[in-house]
Amino acid sequence: MSIPAEAQPAVQARHRLRIDELDYRRELRLLSGRGYSQRQIASWLGISQPSVVSALRTAEKVQAPLDGFSGATPAEICQRYAAGLIERDQLVWELVRFPYAKGGKTDGYDWLAVEPAGAWSEVSDAVRRGLIGEDVYEEVFQARHGRAD
Repeated sequence: MSIPAEAQPAVQARHRLRIDELDYRRELRLLSGRGYSQRQIASWLGISQPSVVSALRTAEKVQAPLDGFSGATPAEICQRYAAGLIERDQLVWELVRFPYAKGGKTDGYDWLAVEPAGAWSEVSDAVRRGLIGEDVYEEVFQARHGRAD
């Protein structure tokens, strides 16, 4: 997918918005886990206490980044790169070393498999969505699997 140069800042800002929302939810969960009351959190953020309750419910579903990684999944790592929050070298390093989940399995009757979060398919999907380039995919694939000459 080719994005015109004048659209790049808007695309990158949209990626940052998604990542900021993830980080916000993680920070809310940390504050709550450290014993701060919902009223305190609401006061600091300038929102209502019921809004904090709702946000914390959503935050419970958000995975924390893996130790030593910028994200919880390969998809998130690729989003952080697309948002301009990590450099290409860090992206490649993390994708090469990520502990990928095993691919999904079919039910034995059809070919459709649901991939779990953290599967290699997220890297393939990141290329399709324009988060990373084919060159990054190839470099990571070769580093993980070697050449099949």
